[in-house]
Amino acid sequence: MGSAIHCQMAAVQDGTGVPAASKISTNTRVSATTGDVSLMTYTLSFPGPSTTGNWLVPNQRVLVNGMPSIGQASSGQALNAAGSPVPVTIITGDPRVTGS
Repeated sequence: MGSAIHCQMAAVQDGTGVPAASKISTNTRVSATTGDVSLMTYTLSFPGPSTTGNWLVPNQRVLVNGMPSIGQASSGQALNAAGSPVPVTIITGDPRVTGS
C-alpha cells in the first residue's frame, strides 16, 4: 500500500525541525481534505535557518496534471543561508489519500 499524500505546509519541516512557511504551487485543480495535493515542482520557503527547498524523490505512480505527486515516503532538500543542503521531511500526509 502507498504512503499518505502530502497536502499541508505545516506537515513539512527542514533538517533543523522548522516547518515550511509557504509553497509556490502550480496545482490549482486537485485537492484533498487538508489542502492541495503537493507536486514535485513545488518550491518551499522556510522562515528559519533554511531558506528554500525542493523535492528530489516524488511518488512514481501518482501523477497530477502529468507531474509526480509528493507522498510521505518522498524526500527533498532545503538550502540554509550558507548554501549547505539539509533534508526535507514530511511529518504527516492526508490519511484519506494514498499513493506511491
